[in-house]
Amino acid sequence: MKKICLLAAVPALLFSFDVNFNKKFSKTLVQDTLTTNLSIVIKDDSEKKINKTLEKFNKKIKSYNKVEKDYGTLNIRPDYRTSNNVPKIIGYRGELRYKVSSTKASNINEFISQLIDLKKDRDTNIIINNLSWTVKEDKYIKAQEELRLTSIQWLSNYANELSNTLNKECKIKNISINTNSYRPIARMAYNSESSFSTKIAVPESNEEEVSITPSFTLECK
Repeated sequence: MKKICLLAAVPALLFSFDVNFNKKFSKTLVQDTLTTNLSIVIKDDSEKKINKTLEKFNKKIKSYNKVEKDYGTLNIRPDYRTSNNVPKIIGYRGELRYKVSSTKASNINEFISQLIDLKKDRDTNIIINNLSWTVKEDKYIKAQEELRLTSIQWLSNYANELSNTLNKECKIKNISINTNSYRPIARMAYNSESSFSTKIAVPESNEEEVSITPSFTLECK
């Protein structure tokens, strides 16, 4: 009798299998924030003059409250020229950096215009790098979290449908979700050494896709 029970269990084991597959889940968000990396670069023979000028720009940047400012840094370092294998200080280079963003392009334009008005000589350059529309990081992360929940809910429903179709019990065995951190964005750059008006050309805002492609494993038996 024991032998008969053992043989009866073999077919059930043979027809137990895993289902492995990937599926993409995505949604689109409107790019609502204009962002740029701003640099104020000054070259001069006087370290004190550079520091004084950068502090003037820094005060203006901090006082302008229509844009968000992040990652502010100020650096002053000597410039060297080598003669007969001996380095000699020929001047100094100072740089003030900020990441600036706003939901209104007019605020960015006004902000840049006020900084240009502070520029008094050719040794001071205002550099606008990677001017681009983007989706705010917290909004982007929230969309990814919503997609994770959507994918889990979808898999649960799919497991039930597959169970009914195959007349088997299909359960979730594994879910692996890796988010894509690459975000292609159209960018523009400006430098005050190249003549441009105080009203800068702003790139168009587009939609940005947020997506995840999880790997699923279902066990059916």
